[in-house]
Amino acid sequence: MSEGTRIVTLMGVFALFGCIQFGCEQQAVKKTEAVTIKQAGEKEVQAKPEEVARVETPAPRPVKKEEMAPHPKDKRTIQQIISEITGEKIGPDNSGDLYHGGLTATYTPPEELLPGEGKFGKLFGFLPLIRWYDPDHYYTPNLNVSGEFKHEECVMCHMVQTPGIVAQWKKSKHATAEKGIVGCDKCHGNNHQQLYMPSWRHCGECHPEQKNGHRAGKFGSHTYAFHVSIVETPWQIAKPAAEVTACATCHGIAENRCDGCHTRHDFSLAEARKPNNCGICHTGLDHYEYEMYKESYHGMIYESEQHTWDWTKPMKPANYKTPTCAYCHMKDGEHNAQKASTINSHMGTALVDRGAPRFKEARQNWVDTCKGCHSPRWATDQFEAMDEAVKISFTKWREAMKIVVDLYNDGMLDPMPNDLAPDYAGHYTFSLLGGEGRMYNVSDIERTSFEMLVYITNAVYKAMAHGAMYGATYGKGAFLQDRWLIQIKSEASRLRRFKALENQVGIEHKAYDFWKHGEYTDMLLGWKRKPGDVDKAACKHEGEKCLVE
Repeated sequence: MSEGTRIVTLMGVFALFGCIQFGCEQQAVKKTEAVTIKQAGEKEVQAKPEEVARVETPAPRPVKKEEMAPHPKDKRTIQQIISEITGEKIGPDNSGDLYHGGLTATYTPPEELLPGEGKFGKLFGFLPLIRWYDPDHYYTPNLNVSGEFKHEECVMCHMVQTPGIVAQWKKSKHATAEKGIVGCDKCHGNNHQQLYMPSWRHCGECHPEQKNGHRAGKFGSHTYAFHVSIVETPWQIAKPAAEVTACATCHGIAENRCDGCHTRHDFSLAEARKPNNCGICHTGLDHYEYEMYKESYHGMIYESEQHTWDWTKPMKPANYKTPTCAYCHMKDGEHNAQKASTINSHMGTALVDRGAPRFKEARQNWVDTCKGCHSPRWATDQFEAMDEAVKISFTKWREAMKIVVDLYNDGMLDPMPNDLAPDYAGHYTFSLLGGEGRMYNVSDIERTSFEMLVYITNAVYKAMAHGAMYGATYGKGAFLQDRWLIQIKSEASRLRRFKALENQVGIEHKAYDFWKHGEYTDMLLGWKRKPGDVDKAACKHEGEKCLVE
């Protein structure tokens, strides 16, 4: 098909689109002019402008398949195209050369990956830095110094090698403990060829109460933040390791180590009690807890007065004017942060009314927590407002899902699942129902829907739970839901109208191949998975729904 023919055909499609959208009677005709009309088998007549609307437009000519917009035929890579335009050489991205825009570079995978764990261990490997975040499984010493050393000898050497660490340790209670100094050898061993990085297991030898609390959580807590929420989760293992390393490190600290909250080597209680400590992980998009706290009156008072507080004192109303994360979620030093929770709602993406009678005891616990500064009635009203905001937020999500599911059932998603790269399981499952639930490798309307639930509906709950009224509405919550719902409706309208156009002119649309293949898309796990790659016996979900197929 010639370029001219293609343009004419597209103009015909857009003309028809105008008829469907505005009505074919709305043509570009000046009201003051008469129009000459000649229908089939009739002589020319003069029609008055108001009579033009009654003239029927002939049905459009069906477009032949060979006249359809073709798939892109340029088989050159983007590197080749840009290199020919700019003259910049094509080369590997690990060469140290500067590639303007990065368009003439070719990807080189990591030189080393450490084997994964759990049921997906055969499919996913970690970058070497995981040794610092899951030390029990991955850390191995590689030091040239040999011999066994006492604590005093460690300090003497490290005052030269790593003086900052020694200075931190000297400020800690470990250096001044009444029951004896907790030195380097206690936490790392004394054989320099067999040193280890301490995990919660080592800390628990001296801190059994805190260890037991840390290990007592259920699914969704710090207890399983790494060995379920990372190594058994599709959103982690479905992507290249280099892309999701940050997820693994944050979750690894939360589960595997104690120095995520008490950073080494001074292990300060005061530091662990401050909200910005929790904010390292509990921030952004699908976990807005820190932002919502800062937007509340509690957060405002904290920001204004925290510099005057004695953070070494226990978290009691008499010692702190306003609650912090630790005050509410780790009462009396409880290290199971989930203990005070009502129910795990998967970061707010599941709907539950926490004010229901079955949660009466848990609700009263939260009211009692607020009683340090507020009346029980005030606290009860706040929690009921949270319940209602959560329930109404899910009406918008359900309205959106009905629109998207109808598109899926009618085969109108562009692209449909079969036109995409396979999901983590090697299947072509609708991502929002039965699939892994993702914001990538999906149609635009599925991505928007995912964001509406995970980033925004979730935020309504997080905002109301933390007293962030702006966040619950204008900031990150309800009014953003409105925008996403409109976007979903708009995209659904576009898809349905385009389908109507295609049916009218005889086009049989086939999704373009760039949805299924590309330099990055070809790296997704679904292309690599084979039967036998998953060890279902290694699942640690403990009764929770587990995606293993």
